[in-house]
Amino acid sequence: MKSFFFTLFVSVSSLTAAEPIKQLAFASCFQQALPAPAMEAIAELDPDVFLWMGDNIYADTEDMAVTRAKFQVVRELPAYARIRAGSQVIGTWDDHDYGRNDAGKEYPKKVEAQVALLDFLDVPENSPRRVQEGVYSVADFGPPGKMVRVILLDLRYFRDEVGSDGAMLGEAQWQWLEKVLGESEAQVNVLVSSIQVLAAEHPWEKWGNFPTERKRLLDLLAKPEMPPVIILSGDRHVAEISVDRETTGYPLYDITSSSLNLPLGDGTEPNRYRVGEMFRPANFGTLSFDWAWEKPQVTACVRDEHGVPQRAVMISVER
Repeated sequence: MKSFFFTLFVSVSSLTAAEPIKQLAFASCFQQALPAPAMEAIAELDPDVFLWMGDNIYADTEDMAVTRAKFQVVRELPAYARIRAGSQVIGTWDDHDYGRNDAGKEYPKKVEAQVALLDFLDVPENSPRRVQEGVYSVADFGPPGKMVRVILLDLRYFRDEVGSDGAMLGEAQWQWLEKVLGESEAQVNVLVSSIQVLAAEHPWEKWGNFPTERKRLLDLLAKPEMPPVIILSGDRHVAEISVDRETTGYPLYDITSSSLNLPLGDGTEPNRYRVGEMFRPANFGTLSFDWAWEKPQVTACVRDEHGVPQRAVMISVER
């Protein structure tokens, strides 16, 4: 097991680690019944942190026995057992592991589904996530001066109906987000959204379906007192790198990785923020951290199911 400290609390502990993390792997959209070479590739890479971004299984049920059985299939995969043994595993959910395609706050089993997800993620019984509504959380990795803060959003538990231009996060989560971002002392801040923030021209799920909430998020990130963030997103069964160079006062990257083993379709689609081309085969992503500089350098990479880099960008995390 690597030597680093891990927290997963709503109020983040001030304890620190002796060693900074070097690599974080992230992924979404895992069909538990299909072969998963990408899971083997992640295990071989042996990242310090592995991050589930949602659709961690395809449950689509109100029967929690079915949900738990599918989570257990993942837990029993030899490659995932290696990841759990060598990496800190954190995560959030999206619609299919939440329980229903495109579901929001109306899903009747969301309380029970939250317990099932937290059990899958090995969240301690005394964690605040066990008593709060929603699975949003924050995790810090590394010592002062070389710290990474990962902020995981919950875009399901409080979400209004698509087309309503209503709520995505709910007021409690908005207040929490402003607090954990504004008070962050980390050198790198990563914001995890199960669906894309920047890409807005495709017809699928996205923050753009809730334009008032999207503007509120971008306005929050643009505040000069807020540290710059790197956004990670999933859901789309395609990988791409997007950047908005104007709205927040710094290059805001949204790195989308999807799917681990369920790629769909071909061709392309409009995205005014896209850097390079989409990558449609099975994939996962990594963030690699170079702490040798005054300002840390972060390399965001989309990797194919064998771990081979396919798309990459270097990000300097400063305004």
